[in-house]
Amino acid sequence: MQDADEHEQQLLSRAAWLYFHEDLTQAEIGERLGVTRLKVNRLLQMGRESGLISVSINTPFRECVDLEGRLVRRFGLIRAIVAPTPEHGGERLYEAIGRPAGEYVSRALRDGQSLGVGWGRTMREAINGIAVRAYRDISISSLYGGVPRSPVNPFDSTAMFARRFQARTCNHLAAPMFVSSPQVRDTIAGQDLFRTFYEEALQVDMILTASGDLTSQATNLALGVITPDQRASLARAGAVGEFFGRFLDDKGDPVDHPLNACSMSPDFTGLLRAPHIVLVSGGLAKLNILHAILGRGYVHVFVTDAETAQNLLNR
Repeated sequence: MQDADEHEQQLLSRAAWLYFHEDLTQAEIGERLGVTRLKVNRLLQMGRESGLISVSINTPFRECVDLEGRLVRRFGLIRAIVAPTPEHGGERLYEAIGRPAGEYVSRALRDGQSLGVGWGRTMREAINGIAVRAYRDISISSLYGGVPRSPVNPFDSTAMFARRFQARTCNHLAAPMFVSSPQVRDTIAGQDLFRTFYEEALQVDMILTASGDLTSQATNLALGVITPDQRASLARAGAVGEFFGRFLDDKGDPVDHPLNACSMSPDFTGLLRAPHIVLVSGGLAKLNILHAILGRGYVHVFVTDAETAQNLLNR
């Protein structure tokens, strides 16, 4: 019940801010928030009657709504969702931003569409945010290969997304996340099974993914996806983090490093052509890679926390 009340208050805050500060109509607000115009009208009325809305917007999410508008304008997004930064961060940060990302995708995805999904702790929390409803003819595809000895293996996450969406099909990338050489990658990718997988993965209607940093606490390092030596050589090559299985520099370009040619993920440029890309990521360690991704306009929707948003806007 508490989660439902908090969700309603977030909706009220966003509706009020968009109505009074950005001069959007109730219909425009409903389209932005994924609710009906009547729902927006009721939210605004409820806010007035309860005293939450007066001359100012007196809710804990006021700062977040302000940051959302600034992120949209700064990086040319169609939508930004900013959650309050948990006091102690860590696992709580994954939940704070993962759940609203899952909720957004579950409301934006239409029957008959396909969703490509990333991996990691934030993505696992996004599964818990998926709204419960009757989905029809949904297809789920993993965008990453497998990870050995990981509690958040892409295979598991993809299957969990498929179950929550009652998916018609669930497509796994039946290969490691990275292989030993570009030649091995080309050999595996050249097989009919993989060619078909890659073709279908590049046709998804929506993508939900995260990003990875290159600090000593990076998930890719902690879970054994890359070694400490590889991390050091990637940094020397100018990499600031990972996106879609490719390591990028501070301008958002893939760095010249052998590991990028060993990624089993679908074609990087092809993935960027997806019509609806949702990035969910936060934390100060990821500021460099997030700034690179957002600065290049790679994504359409960004879900993060307030501290990360403020620091990105201050750069």
